[in-house]
Amino acid sequence: MFICIEGNIGSGKTTLAKALSKQLKATFLPEQFEENALLPLFYKDQKKYAFPTEYSFLIDRHKQLTTFFNNYKNKQLIISDYHFDKCICFAKANLSKKDYTFFKKHFKSIVDTLPTPNLVIYLTTSTKLLKCNIAKRGRKMEQDLPISYLEKLNLVLDEYYIQKHRLKTTILVLKIKTYNSATLKTYCKEIEQVIEKLKK
Repeated sequence: MFICIEGNIGSGKTTLAKALSKQLKATFLPEQFEENALLPLFYKDQKKYAFPTEYSFLIDRHKQLTTFFNNYKNKQLIISDYHFDKCICFAKANLSKKDYTFFKKHFKSIVDTLPTPNLVIYLTTSTKLLKCNIAKRGRKMEQDLPISYLEKLNLVLDEYYIQKHRLKTTILVLKIKTYNSATLKTYCKEIEQVIEKLKK
């Protein structure tokens, strides 16, 4: 079974994915965003670097998932802290209409070559909490992200995963209000119950 966790920047995807992987003794598949040298440049000049950044993430994520699943022989549960479809969401938020049209064609041509998750867990939260989480984890390149940018991403992601959901998989929407040991246990328990239903 393949499970993906998706949400805005700072929504707690990795925190939840690691906790869930530990509880369910699953294989954790993390996003390799830190290896993308264009991301810090994008945060400094979004207009100039939007297209090369989004396109590089499209290629990098496709390569990572293809390589992983081609070599993965275990039957163990896999939990990832990202969903490949985030590519099209971030592209819609960041690219011009012309660039987005071009990007969308390429996305559609490769998305079907990847395994479809059995479950996508979408985390939705306030921009206030996003900013708080971003500040806490202390990644320098993220510290100056404006609230307006996070709000724009929230709108695009909510539209894709909640309002106009057309994905061929189960979507579980979790409203995140805070993260602590107690809430993490609650979230993991809720997800585990959904997983058990899917197995049946």
